[in-house]
Formats: sequence, structure tokens, C-alpha cells
Amino acid sequence: MRLELEEPEEDPGLNLVPMIDTVFNLLVFFLVATTFASQEVELDLKLPAAKSGQQGKGNHQLVISVFADGHISLEGRQVTIEALRQKLQAAAVRDKEQAVLVRGDKVAHFGVGLQVLDAIRLAKLSKVDFAALPESERN
Repeated sequence: MRLELEEPEEDPGLNLVPMIDTVFNLLVFFLVATTFASQEVELDLKLPAAKSGQQGKGNHQLVISVFADGHISLEGRQVTIEALRQKLQAAAVRDKEQAVLVRGDKVAHFGVGLQVLDAIRLAKLSKVDFAALPESERN
């Protein structure tokens, strides 16, 4: 009796496609989550409440924050008033219709807020919004 032994088939190896898909999905998730998180990094800013107002528009706005201790940040980075003026003027040169959102702590100094508004006006930017919480969300 003669037995024919079959050659063993090549080992197909480890299928990496599902693992690559999973890693790619995780990468996309963390990129999106990081983008959303960077928009609201200034948690120590306590906005005042207002009865009137409307929801902000989705357009890109330069976000200027005035904190209770008097320091100013533009797009999450701390700046001096002079640096703010320069950056606003550069933004106005790029786009005359550049929108600006001013977020001020409810106990921030009026003088610092006035300097910020002056810098916006000197840059000749006219689309200025002020952030506030709805009266029902008041702390």
C-alpha cells in the first residue's frame, strides 16, 4: 500500500488587517477628541450670565479671553496687550471680515477688557461677539 503524503500548505501567517483597522479607528477618534478638547481649554474662566443673546455661529472666530487676574489669551495662548494688537492687525490684513469672540471672566477688570476692545477697534475688525452663559445656567 502506497500512501501519498501531501506537502504541507504554506502557513498563511497572521492576518494584520483587522488590527490595522482598529489602530486607524483609534487614531481618528483621538484626533477628533483632541480637536474638540482644544476649543474649551480655559475652564477657570467664569462667564457672566445674560438674558438676551443667541447661539454663536460656526464660522472661525479668534477667541480672546480676559481672566480675573488680568491676563489675556488669544486662541488659548497667553499674550500681552501689544502682542494682541499685532496679531489682530495681522488677522485683519489676511481677512477684513475676521470674526472675534471676546470671553471675559465675570470679575475681570474693566480696564483690561477695554484695552482688548481698543485693540480690536484699532485693527478695524467689526465682527465682534461677547460670550456669556444663558441666565438659566448661572452658577
